[in-house]
Amino acid sequence: MRAPAKWLPVAALVGFLAAGGLWVAYEIGRRAGAASRLSSAPVVAMIRRVAQLATVEIQVSDVVRYEEIKTYFVFDFPKSATLRLRGRVLGGFDLSDPDFDIRADSAQRVVRVRLPRPRLLAIDPRFEWFDEKGGWINPITPADRNRWMLWARGQLGRAARDAGLERTAAEHARELLAAAASGMGWGADVTFAGGLPRGATAVITPSAPD
Repeated sequence: MRAPAKWLPVAALVGFLAAGGLWVAYEIGRRAGAASRLSSAPVVAMIRRVAQLATVEIQVSDVVRYEEIKTYFVFDFPKSATLRLRGRVLGGFDLSDPDFDIRADSAQRVVRVRLPRPRLLAIDPRFEWFDEKGGWINPITPADRNRWMLWARGQLGRAARDAGLERTAAEHARELLAAAASGMGWGADVTFAGGLPRGATAVITPSAPD
């Protein structure tokens, strides 16, 4: 009945070697994972920086005429003005949007970027008034000019969107991110919340926020 005892040292040795093998495998996996995260960290930081700078600007110009009429009894008293407007409209991405996400796939060396829909970041308008007509009954007031300029500012934004600013910003961001990732030996898979904006591509000037 004492014969089986001679196998105890062998069993203990096998168990020790198995536990040691598992520990070694765990350490190798842990260190490989840590190294993978460290190697992808600069790529993620760089992609975030490039996404922040991926802005475009277009120049928009238009001429609009305003006219308002006051009627007293059966008489009309109009006031009018023509406004020539030019503007620099900047488009890009709000990286505080919850739709923004970056994930690095170290195994395939691909960084997957999800950007929110592009939007207008800034409008720098230039206004020029001419051909103003009013009268003492219905004069052009500073409040009129402020209201009309506010409306004109909105017109510049709409004109920029119609000119393809949003799609241009998306395509420009995709090109920049792909080039930046490629420079570090990675690929870039760039998608947009809601899909790529529709519309024609505008003639743009790449720009960075001040």
